[in-house]
Amino acid sequence: MPTVSVVIPAYNAARYVEAAVDSVLGQTFRDVEVLVVDDGSPDRTEAVLSRYGNAIRYLRQENSGVSAARNRGIQESTGRYVAFLDADDTWFPEKLARQIAALESSGQHRACYSAHVICTEALTPLAVQRSVRHGSTLEDLLLRGNVVGTPSSVLCARSLFSIVDRFDPGLSQCADWDMWVRLATITEFLYLDEPLVTYRQHGSNMSADPALLERDSVRVLEKAFELPSVPHQVRAARRTAFARNYMVLAGTYFYAHRYPDFVRCAVRAVSLDAGQLGCLTAFPGRLAARWVNGGRPAGQWR
Repeated sequence: MPTVSVVIPAYNAARYVEAAVDSVLGQTFRDVEVLVVDDGSPDRTEAVLSRYGNAIRYLRQENSGVSAARNRGIQESTGRYVAFLDADDTWFPEKLARQIAALESSGQHRACYSAHVICTEALTPLAVQRSVRHGSTLEDLLLRGNVVGTPSSVLCARSLFSIVDRFDPGLSQCADWDMWVRLATITEFLYLDEPLVTYRQHGSNMSADPALLERDSVRVLEKAFELPSVPHQVRAARRTAFARNYMVLAGTYFYAHRYPDFVRCAVRAVSLDAGQLGCLTAFPGRLAARWVNGGRPAGQWR
């Protein structure tokens, strides 16, 4: 039985999946099994992966979505830990070694995540995304959004999935956020403030669909505040959590040039929490920066 089972969901990933798999096989920690779940890709994903032979376990299923692919990988896994890696991301060589050592030294955590490097499609580094933590993992996830960030940084005990349900197939963009919320009801997440993952930005990222983000993020919060394990002090901040989320959605619509949706979400945010009104003062400056920057949000990669 390997120490770590690496689950890589893949759909139309022929352009990227080789780099993802190579980054796993190049880890300094070698006691791993690699499970690539091909979610019915019509492209050359299977052909690209065929060259790895027995170095990976290739699992193909009918197209059912990323949650179903991750769930299939968990179901087939045998390791003590499960690590997730999206097919368009990569790991630094020390990623697993650093996280396993940190978890085993802690003895109090059963899940771990790290900072990550945001990159262009060609893996040119743009910025380091760090997690800003203020309270417990559960509190931060509900009141400050998906502080864990990309699922490609997460390593957790496989036994956790016998306690919580699997990834929700009714969610797509936010299925990972939903999972981290449920895991955070039974364990704290250990955060390593060093970049161990590259997150690749490109036009096919699911996060490019703001309407889907709205549907998923609202559903995540609705589900979360129905959990009986959510502490009373966090539950009391329900309106604030939804208000913050709607203001984030307002910004997402703003950058997508969908200004009526921007106004709708901003009004919703302020109606839930008047304190969100202060966030609106930043948007005129952002709009000016967009004009100066040739139509792109300031700092966006070209």
